[in-house]
Amino acid sequence: MEKFHFTKREKLFLLLALLVLVFLFISSSMTYHEQELHDGTVSKYFGWLENIVAGWNFTYGGRLHNAQLDGRAGLAQFVLRKMAHFGSYFLLGGFGYLGLRRIFKIKWIAPVLTWFAAIAFAAFDEYHQFLTGDRTPSVHDVILDASGALTAIILVMIVLYLKNKYWAKKK
Repeated sequence: MEKFHFTKREKLFLLLALLVLVFLFISSSMTYHEQELHDGTVSKYFGWLENIVAGWNFTYGGRLHNAQLDGRAGLAQFVLRKMAHFGSYFLLGGFGYLGLRRIFKIKWIAPVLTWFAAIAFAAFDEYHQFLTGDRTPSVHDVILDASGALTAIILVMIVLYLKNKYWAKKK
C-alpha cells in the first residue's frame, strides 16, 4: 500500500484554511461593539457601498433592512458583515477542498466532507458567539456561511474540470 503525502501546494491550502479558521475564531470572540464600524468610518472607507445599498430593501433573519430603518451607514455595515460571513467561508471551503481533494479515492467524498466540515464549524462559530457577550447567534448566518463554502467548492470543481479538459485536449 502506497503511503499518502501532501504536496507543498496542498499543505499551503490547508495552512490557509487553518488561518481562516483562526481568524474566524478570533472574530467570533469579539463583542459586537469591538467589531463595530462607526458611521464615519463606514462613510470614509465604504461610501461607495453606502451608495450601492441605499435603495435596497430586504429581510434577513426575520428582520427588515433598509436605509430608512438602519441608516445608510448601518445598512452598509450590515451588508459588509454578511459579505464577511460569505467571503470567509468561501475561502475556507475553497482552501479546504483544494487541500483535501486528493485524500479520498471516491472523488465525491472530498467536496461533501469539506462542505460538511465548513457547516459544522459555522454552527460551532455561532455557538461561540452565543458565549461571547453582546453577540447573537443566527441560523441564517450558518446558512450564509454554508452557501459561501459550497459556492467556492463548486467553483473550484468547475475550474479544475475545465483545466483538466483543456489540458487533455492540448496533449
